[in-house]
Amino acid sequence: MSPTLVNPAVAEARAALLELGGRESTPIAAAIEALPSIPAFQVMATASLAARPQWAGLVDDLFERPLLKQAKAGLRNALMSTLTGDTLYRNVFFSFADAVILWHYGYTQERTGSARLDGAYAAMRRLLAGAEDFMDTQVPAEPDIAYFHRLRRIKLTRDNAYPMLRRAGRLLGTVEADVTQERLHAVRGSILTSYVTFSAQVIAMARALRDERDAIDRSDVLSGLGAIMGLLRTPPAVLAG
Repeated sequence: MSPTLVNPAVAEARAALLELGGRESTPIAAAIEALPSIPAFQVMATASLAARPQWAGLVDDLFERPLLKQAKAGLRNALMSTLTGDTLYRNVFFSFADAVILWHYGYTQERTGSARLDGAYAAMRRLLAGAEDFMDTQVPAEPDIAYFHRLRRIKLTRDNAYPMLRRAGRLLGTVEADVTQERLHAVRGSILTSYVTFSAQVIAMARALRDERDAIDRSDVLSGLGAIMGLLRTPPAVLAG
């Protein structure tokens, strides 16, 4: 039996992540490379190539719920964030919401109904509160606007945390491209990879804020990546149960 051939782009991206993340990032690299074996991930990767309404359906009700209303009020757009020195933009947090909606669609192919929005909303709140322990985290109280004012000031520049996150995103992008056979955009990668990377960033920042730290470190990034990888492996019915 011949050995399994590894895409050179995947091998190069994995080596870059491990170079910066060290031994602690090995489980994350393995989890990313295992994603194509999950049928729901293949659905997500293919669906994300289409226009958002084709997989998200009607989500107005979700974005009217307290968490997302407070996020909209407490976070700024990219331009204003750059001017004020904020590190979490409104569109980055909303990409986290879209990632969770896409996760639910990948497993269920549902685009209507309040139950799917309830499931996505509960998952978002548990990820913010528990990171990689989200499965064992009870749905917490709704955060207020002040929470997002603090969250948007968490720094990303310590401990090589953000570069490691970007390298994980690069690995995910090459793995996803193997599934979709689509050429990666040189700057922004793919929609799905952007969603997942932004989600890990949001979860990492929330973890640092819970620990009353003013910056993320590599452990936060590993936790955020572990959390979103865990979600992608978990059917909504399991999380609801």
